[in-house]
Amino acid sequence: MDNGDRPKKWGFQGNAELNASSISVRGVLNLVYANLDKDDKQPTIPLGRADPTEFPSYQTTRLAPDAVAKAAFSYNFNCYAPTGGVAEARRAVAKHLSKDFPYQLSPDDVYITVGCTQAIEVVVSVLARPNANILLPKPGYPHYEARTSCSNLEARHFDLIPERGWEVDLDSVEALADENT
Repeated sequence: MDNGDRPKKWGFQGNAELNASSISVRGVLNLVYANLDKDDKQPTIPLGRADPTEFPSYQTTRLAPDAVAKAAFSYNFNCYAPTGGVAEARRAVAKHLSKDFPYQLSPDDVYITVGCTQAIEVVVSVLARPNANILLPKPGYPHYEARTSCSNLEARHFDLIPERGWEVDLDSVEALADENT
């Protein structure tokens, strides 16, 4: 369609409620580092990093990369995994977790994700329904808030009590919960 000499103006905009720096640990750390006083000569300890290439204390046992290499060279796992995880892995996780329960978990009780971000997305998507709200801890992990917004849920924040080892403030949970929680 011809609109004269002017280029077509697109109406696409990002979600103003989401701030990229608040939905990832790296984004928050970058924001913190950007706001450090450049004149302060005190060393900064990078507590939010677990990079085994930079910090040898995070290196895994040699058995782990050897097992990954063995699996890759077997050509039995060079494809997309089933959505809930590989059956053998789900069985192993169920068996391991069952040690701490008075009952046995089955592999069907286990859903494996690629990390906490995917796990949050799966759980929040399952819980989302029209007019629902979700209770989130304060302080909490920023991705909960971002995913809540994407699912059109109302976020309500309950307190954690630092003086009691970050225990959940049950009174604030009770005050926030309603029939849509």
